[in-house]
Amino acid sequence: MKTIDQIFSRMISNNTLVCCGLDPDLSKIPFEIHEQNISDEEKVFKFLCTVIDITASHVCLYKAQKAFFDILPGGHEVIKSLIAYVHKNYPGLPVVVDCKINDIDNTMLIYIKNIFDSLNADGVVVNPYMGDDTMFPLAELSEKAIIVLVKTSNQKGSVIQDLILENDLPLWRYVLDLVINRWNYNGNMIPVLSSNCECNMAGIRAIIPENMPILLAGVGAQNGNYSSLNLLLNKNKNGVFVNSSRGILYSNTEKPWRLAIENAVIELKESLNKTGGRHE
Repeated sequence: MKTIDQIFSRMISNNTLVCCGLDPDLSKIPFEIHEQNISDEEKVFKFLCTVIDITASHVCLYKAQKAFFDILPGGHEVIKSLIAYVHKNYPGLPVVVDCKINDIDNTMLIYIKNIFDSLNADGVVVNPYMGDDTMFPLAELSEKAIIVLVKTSNQKGSVIQDLILENDLPLWRYVLDLVINRWNYNGNMIPVLSSNCECNMAGIRAIIPENMPILLAGVGAQNGNYSSLNLLLNKNKNGVFVNSSRGILYSNTEKPWRLAIENAVIELKESLNKTGGRHE
């Protein structure tokens, strides 16, 4: 099954629009694990496997931020093992790798080999700035999900993304058009839109195909909100997912950490469903 179909399937079966970020910060993982006499790689693997077990029934996919793994000497094997853990224990629940790759065609082939052949990921987050050299090799991977930066949630992204073109539209709208009409010929593209964007979300949804999911970014630690989420839902009341990493993994609470993680993912799931008018 295509990764995008798996995402839609989990949106329905788990009644959720939540994507859980897997961002292992050694300075924040529970003391119970941090104090153990094991390697940092083992601590990260143990912590995130527990996170996965707690959240798997409440999410539609996972997004592993590669930078947090790259800092570990054995980080490549850790992320590879985590993806294998999800595939074995929760078949059909996708894991995408967030590394925002962006390069010319021959280098992209090496990235593709690493992300999909070595790590066996189900998708990847990419930067489309280098155009067709980056995007065409990824477009050929029809079974994988290609999540494309369009309108991001970082505050300073507007210096590039909001540049007004001759047609009076911002640059990010042109990029969105490329994602939809130029690179999505195998139906494997997912645009990233910002929850902080002051734009006509209903109008944006109207130009995005019903079967193209949207990653709504910036909710949680980046102070975004999902008040406009209902405007981005497709006719089936799904088609959008919200990623939360720190908000789920490291919620600020006095509760035991396992319970805090469970409460955080359920609270976000229920809030998104309520905002989107989705019924339990």
